[in-house]
Amino acid sequence: MKYLSNQYINEFSAVIIAVEKLKNSYAIVLDETYFYPEGGGQPGDRGSINGYDIIDTLIEENRIFHILNEFVDPKIIGQTVECKIDGKRRLALMQQHTGQHLLSSCAEKLYDAATVGFHIGEDYVTIDLDKKLTPDDLSALETMANETIWSNIEVLAHYPTEDELGKLPLRKQPKVTKDIRVIEIKNFDFSPCGGTHTKSTAEIGILKIKKTENYKTGVRIEFVCGLYALDLFNNQNQIVSDLMQIYSVQEHEVLDFAKNNLEQVKTLKKEILLLEEELLDHSVNAILSNFEDYEGIKVVKLSEVNTGMNNLRKKCSKICSTPNFIVIGTSSDAQKTHIVLSKSQNIPNEIDMNGLFKKYFVPMGCKGGGNSSSSQGGCDGPLNTDAIIDEIESHIEKIIENIN
Repeated sequence: MKYLSNQYINEFSAVIIAVEKLKNSYAIVLDETYFYPEGGGQPGDRGSINGYDIIDTLIEENRIFHILNEFVDPKIIGQTVECKIDGKRRLALMQQHTGQHLLSSCAEKLYDAATVGFHIGEDYVTIDLDKKLTPDDLSALETMANETIWSNIEVLAHYPTEDELGKLPLRKQPKVTKDIRVIEIKNFDFSPCGGTHTKSTAEIGILKIKKTENYKTGVRIEFVCGLYALDLFNNQNQIVSDLMQIYSVQEHEVLDFAKNNLEQVKTLKKEILLLEEELLDHSVNAILSNFEDYEGIKVVKLSEVNTGMNNLRKKCSKICSTPNFIVIGTSSDAQKTHIVLSKSQNIPNEIDMNGLFKKYFVPMGCKGGGNSSSSQGGCDGPLNTDAIIDEIESHIEKIIENIN
């Protein structure tokens, strides 16, 4: 397989021997290729063939498909074409894959922790270990991995016979015993693998653990190597630079300034909540003192603008905490209409708030529900509720008349 014989070749010529449709994409098949097909946990290569963008490379039944997102005229079959692999991406994936072997081996050596799964993404790598590690363990693991990287250890590929395979100190056992390819970080790690790797650990550059999370009985470690690590540093450095400019502080002051700002925001939020409660109390008190009653029951038509469901519900509930009140509350903006129908506990069961919601608002396309004492819901977009509210008020007055 050409892509394993020399993983550093990024440009080559080949003959197109087939053009096929794969699901919603087209694929080119070459007589030979250095494009690495997805497999063994490593993403497939990208690049171009005669100007066609190759967005992925797959292998099925020993045939390698170079995937495109555009139509390819079959007349191109038989032509010799120029092929270019995205060399920077290929190098980055080689760094991540070799770094994964290295980190897994370090975890085994330091803590007898086996790697039970791994994933190479487009900007990070994860390994799943079968043991939990402390922050100090992770720091020691990262240090050992980087010291090994900087030792510039040779990385070799072996194709052992069955007898030779049995004599190798493999970190993990292969699922098959024939045609096995073993990647050796010289005298440090032996692992069966069909991916592409750097020629030495030094080419990995650096390994940085980003974060960890508990995974089953062990831990999942997310990390980056080489070019991915450089991208991570550049992004984080840009964030710090932007914060320095926004806050007008030096780099070493950013964290303390952000913490102080957060505490101030928390304090202001508490003060705002208290003020909102006071404002709500004043508003409710004004309604309680000024609203006229009908046969001893006050029906409040509460029409709000740009009030969220939580605040509308809170206001209706506070009004109905006083006896003899019924509230028909609505709030509308360009995106949504909120509706709350509520009553005081002493209001007779004949006045059913959920029944009123279903009778008057559900036919208008509103969704929601509740019980006899309170019902709520809404609909997308603004809704002219004035006429509906008047109808509900008249309906309630008739019920009150019948009760009395």
